[in-house]
Amino acid sequence: MPYQKAEFALMLILAFSIPFYWYVAQILEIVLMTCAIFKIIIQQKFQFNKTQLQWKWVYIIFMLTWLATLCGMIYTQNAEEGWMAVTKKLGFFLFPLIFLLSDMSYLTKDRIRAVFCSMTIGILVIFLTNIIWAAIDVIFNGCDISRFFDKELMKLYYVRQFHQFHHSYMSMYATLAFAFCYIESFNQKETKARISYIIAAVMLAAFITLCNSRAGIVILALEIIILLAWTFFAKKETKAGIVIGAIILIISGSAIKLLPEGMSRITETLKTITSQNTNDRRLVQFVGYKQVLKDNWLFGVGTGDKCDEIVKSYESYRDKLVSSIVPIHGADKKNFEKNRDILLKNIMRYTASGCDNWHVPNTFTQEYIKRDAEKRYCTIESVNNIYVDYIYISDAITNTLNSHNQYFETIISLGAIGLILLLGYFITPILIMIKNKKFSVIYLIFVLIISFNAISEAIFERQDGIIFFNLFNMLLFCSLLTDINVKSVESAQSARQK
Repeated sequence: MPYQKAEFALMLILAFSIPFYWYVAQILEIVLMTCAIFKIIIQQKFQFNKTQLQWKWVYIIFMLTWLATLCGMIYTQNAEEGWMAVTKKLGFFLFPLIFLLSDMSYLTKDRIRAVFCSMTIGILVIFLTNIIWAAIDVIFNGCDISRFFDKELMKLYYVRQFHQFHHSYMSMYATLAFAFCYIESFNQKETKARISYIIAAVMLAAFITLCNSRAGIVILALEIIILLAWTFFAKKETKAGIVIGAIILIISGSAIKLLPEGMSRITETLKTITSQNTNDRRLVQFVGYKQVLKDNWLFGVGTGDKCDEIVKSYESYRDKLVSSIVPIHGADKKNFEKNRDILLKNIMRYTASGCDNWHVPNTFTQEYIKRDAEKRYCTIESVNNIYVDYIYISDAITNTLNSHNQYFETIISLGAIGLILLLGYFITPILIMIKNKKFSVIYLIFVLIISFNAISEAIFERQDGIIFFNLFNMLLFCSLLTDINVKSVESAQSARQK
């Protein structure tokens, strides 16, 4: 069947391309959808798979997120921005629709496994390419060993101006690939295949650590716990579980000592939450836009007005910070506002000059602020209390930053109704597993990866997250349906024999 083969080939290429560049993946997504439409019309002649139609209510739940985004256009003011969002998120509608109507009976376990392998190979190619580049820089170009442990590891992406590397998304892909390789190392019967998957899993774990993503490191730790439990209780591989657990502990202990830069992102986050006069950027942004959440929690502000309303809320919070700066006793009140504005401009200019750790109240930053605050007749204490928040919120306004939290993004756009539909993506497959007593550990881990990353990233506001989620969510759902159908057939045969 030519269309069927073409459809599967496009899935393989799409999975491979996702880690490289979202624009290429988006083009392949369009080609895949076009191929599926021709397949439905010419090959299937509008004859649909009855097994897939039995689960149409699930596909409809998946499509409702996009339909809610479309409905959000009814009460939006910024129509241009709204239609851009509707178009960008069209994959939430098309992927479930195609996987419902296009006959996917050819997607056997082995073929779904092949798609996962394709993505894994793509990630490993990226990792090895950048590791080799880093090694060349260390050996021949005079770089020190830290070249492997900071953002420069992904130098290939910084050099390519048409793509901005984002470690959160790359670690998200790699954590799913790691879980896949781990599981396959137990499912494979051939020794060579098992060893290959084990080596790939180790490389992916190293990649996730070197990506320096807090969410990636935390998810890796959580999925290791889940996978070890699966090893002990589902696979009954007690010896393997003990050996793997011991190896992980040894490697983890070594990583903490050898990769302090990688672990410091987690410890710094804890410090910024608990330390005085220090804040995490995203916590500051939350304070900035929380009023929008409070005022529009039921229906949201509309699909196109989200960015405008968030920026307005940021500006309101910035004005509040500015008003909290007070003059020293006896200062000329007429010129105070002018001096205060000059002080704030100087702080922004100083922090933009390349000063390291400008967001931390270190000695250099505090000394500069102290000198300039005295010069501008502002109390040092009032300036110290707000300057970190002021820098972060000003940057958020300048760059029109979103909330970096998909749940909050959805509430701001579509309210609690939109959030419920979003949660349906995560809850529905779990409920199906519970009802049918057929659990897919890789699907559970996928839900964990997406739901956890959604806390620290607005992953459904970029094609990097939209295409990745929709493709693998539908593939995993197809795999789950295959397991349930096999179980139903076996139960029916057992009943007839009795």
